[in-house]
Amino acid sequence: MNRIHVPKPALAALLCGAITLVALACGGGDSNDDGNDETLAVLASTSIVADLVERVGGERVDVSAAVPVGGDPHTFAATPGLIRRAGEADLLVVVGSSLARIEDDLARSTEGAVLTLTDGMALRPFAEAFAHDDHGDDHADEDDHGHDEDGDDHADEDDHGHDEDGDDHAAEDDHGHDEDGNDHADEDGDGHADEDGDDHADEDGDDHADEDGDDHADEDGDDHADEDDHGHDHGSVDPHFWMDIDFVIEAVEAIRAQLARLDPENADGYRERADAYAAELRALDGEIAATLADLPEERRYLVTFHDAYGYFAERYGLTILGFVVEGPEEEPAAGAIAGLVERIGALGVPFIFTEPQFSARAITQVARDSGAAVRTIPSGSLAEEYPSYVEFLRAIARGIAD
Repeated sequence: MNRIHVPKPALAALLCGAITLVALACGGGDSNDDGNDETLAVLASTSIVADLVERVGGERVDVSAAVPVGGDPHTFAATPGLIRRAGEADLLVVVGSSLARIEDDLARSTEGAVLTLTDGMALRPFAEAFAHDDHGDDHADEDDHGHDEDGDDHADEDDHGHDEDGDDHAAEDDHGHDEDGNDHADEDGDGHADEDGDDHADEDGDDHADEDGDDHADEDGDDHADEDDHGHDHGSVDPHFWMDIDFVIEAVEAIRAQLARLDPENADGYRERADAYAAELRALDGEIAATLADLPEERRYLVTFHDAYGYFAERYGLTILGFVVEGPEEEPAAGAIAGLVERIGALGVPFIFTEPQFSARAITQVARDSGAAVRTIPSGSLAEEYPSYVEFLRAIARGIAD
């Protein structure tokens, strides 16, 4: 019988090919986790949110941020490219609580799932985020934000915005609260849910849609009713949840649960990463508390450009002395500037803080008139110097304490 001589290199190639075919047939090959090599396309509204998603999702997610590093969500507008990316995403993750118009625009455009991180969080009214109520005569008398004549938010409520029975915003009011004090709730008490328990859902189960498919629309079909002169309603609660690590851990858990729903085969991996990240954040919390613990009294006051640090200040024993504007879209008022200067001088506050994504002109004026020095701390975006949320929080602590 004639024998066929096969050179050794060729024989090795044949064997490798056969092994590859067998591996592919058995579900092996170049895949990740449980053999599913397709990643989830996730669009996050901000760079901070994108970092949280990436820490939980790992290699199972392809994450991008709508508002780029260094940008500000309050003033960033959705481009046609962003609208297209939102439409193609498997998941859109937003802050919510009226943070920015861009989040609403993206939610209207997506065909995938929408996760709103602040849904269910016990956020507080903006008025609780600062110590003094006399900057520029803001919040005086009854105004569009529901303040009474004494400047108190939600009259007859306790310090946390509760009524005498302990229910938040009891009785039906201009913000759409029902008589039981639940915001936009169904009969089961879930916030922003229809009768089936779906958040912001129309009858077809689409998130954030009214019956006509328009998001957040009033009865006339106009979006964003009762907005301010800048075309966006700031809302009654402080949406800057990322300034409080407890809220961030809640957000991490919400991200984990949503990713597991979309990709159940890899639920264990999401759980492991979420748990490890939560432990890292708790350690960071202790580190920041230690960093700020021994500051002298005059350095425990924060004066910033806008109202973004209320949760951070409360968590670490600081006091919000004031800010130039409540929201970045607003113009500084002369009364606000004068009031800040007076309080800074009276308390001997040595430092005030600007935010890198905004013009420092107004803060510089306050510094010049009061004699305080200006420092920079981040507020709403990652940057090259602090490319992760962990480094972002450290940068705030260092900017205050160093």
